[in-house]
Amino acid sequence: MSAEEAREAILAATEKRLREVGPEGLRLQEIASDLGISHPTLLHHVGSREELLEAVVTRSMIALETDLIACFTPGVSPPEIVSTLDKVDEVMRVRGQARLIAWLALARPDASKAESRLGDLTVAIHAVRTALGKGAPFEDTAFGVMLGAAAMFGVSILGPGLLSMMKLPVDEASLRRFREWLGALLLEHAGIEAPSPAVTPRPAAARSRTARPRSRRS
Repeated sequence: MSAEEAREAILAATEKRLREVGPEGLRLQEIASDLGISHPTLLHHVGSREELLEAVVTRSMIALETDLIACFTPGVSPPEIVSTLDKVDEVMRVRGQARLIAWLALARPDASKAESRLGDLTVAIHAVRTALGKGAPFEDTAFGVMLGAAAMFGVSILGPGLLSMMKLPVDEASLRRFREWLGALLLEHAGIEAPSPAVTPRPAAARSRTARPRSRRS
């Protein structure tokens, strides 16, 4: 393998391990064993354990942000906001990237300088608002993205606990309803009309068997 292919294989193996054991249980020797390489060879490609974790997070987040930017290409209809937030939830909560970001922020304060396309995402969203004739300043769009990012990050880490504190059902349905609520709030503030859901015509009601019969004429 080339150096680039080896690094990509290491990042993929690390992400798989992280889903299983989290950052606290990650052992570089086990990742090296998974790939059939030595521990020194692994370090040669990725540096330290912290650098490896940062690279895994950056790789996943850039892929997510690239997908989200594609949802806000100027000239297309406004995106279905809930499915967009579902993508964020899949990466941040289900795959555990939010926990990794929080861990890195505490372990390595300089990790916040990692590569990100969040600024590009904000530019894409603002372009949609401009195309729709919304005259809000760029800062307003940026603050909306910050609010959405902060909310999704917090729910990814604390969601079940927060639901429990609010005496709400702790399940996936409740988390999905929160994303629907958040999406509607963000679209309303941005002045972007949400796409109308497809409506399935309701079948005509069948006549009840217990309906009162018509009276016969005498």
